[in-house]
Amino acid sequence: MERGHPLRGAGGEWHHHAQAELTLFLRGSGLRFIGDHIGGFRAPELVLLGPALPHYWHESGPTAGRAVQFGVEFEEAVWRLPESAPLRALWAAAGCGLRFSGLAVTRAASALFAAEARGGLARLTAILELLTRLAALPPSASHPIASSVGAAPSAPAVYRGIRAAIRMVFENHGRHLPLSEVLASSGMSRATFHRHFVRHTGRSFTRFLAEVRLNAAARRLVETDSTVAEIAFESGFNNFSHFHHWFRALYGCPPRRFRQRMRTGATGVSSGGRGRAAGPR
Repeated sequence: MERGHPLRGAGGEWHHHAQAELTLFLRGSGLRFIGDHIGGFRAPELVLLGPALPHYWHESGPTAGRAVQFGVEFEEAVWRLPESAPLRALWAAAGCGLRFSGLAVTRAASALFAAEARGGLARLTAILELLTRLAALPPSASHPIASSVGAAPSAPAVYRGIRAAIRMVFENHGRHLPLSEVLASSGMSRATFHRHFVRHTGRSFTRFLAEVRLNAAARRLVETDSTVAEIAFESGFNNFSHFHHWFRALYGCPPRRFRQRMRTGATGVSSGGRGRAAGPR
């Protein structure tokens, strides 16, 4: 029902799987792409992903943590027991991803390390107890990540092509990235690529690239003392006024005010859901 694996596994590529996944980052930061959501993450962070939810973690440096996957085949008799009702509700809420905050993260870390030291049914019991505690948390302790699940392509060639394009954007968004280079990586024609990219990411390629750049800029605003202009150009924008306009549309305030607000009150950087950028479509 569950298996452990290090975070250096498939999370480094846009992918999906039939299992639900609980991912705990204890160290590190970067950008995440879950369903139709693009946003920043910073440890400690605990995320529960529902089955078949496409996701990708782009880490900005070394990370550490734990991940556990669960099969949730509802035709199995155990899921028809009344006692499993809270977990069924948790799986449903995790369909678009759930991010936990506060003491839930600390307690989950302790529970995962304790489970790791056990074997057999004792380990399974510890994981189920952790999930039961997460299911019992008040709504304020968890936050939906994506606004819709999205869908990974069923055709292997399309799946590989979109995955290659997404990885290219996350790894090269700070430089000029011509569409021709992305198309060559995807192995698709322009029309085919645009059709599948919109269908499986929820946005056009131009908008996707802009949102990745904006989220990278938001992280730099919080984590560095570089000027706003320097950050704009380092993030791939060669037009400062366009950067300012799109940043304000996505985050609801100018870059300088965002930096002040995050440094005085918040602990992480994230944009909401599909993003609200009024720039490229």
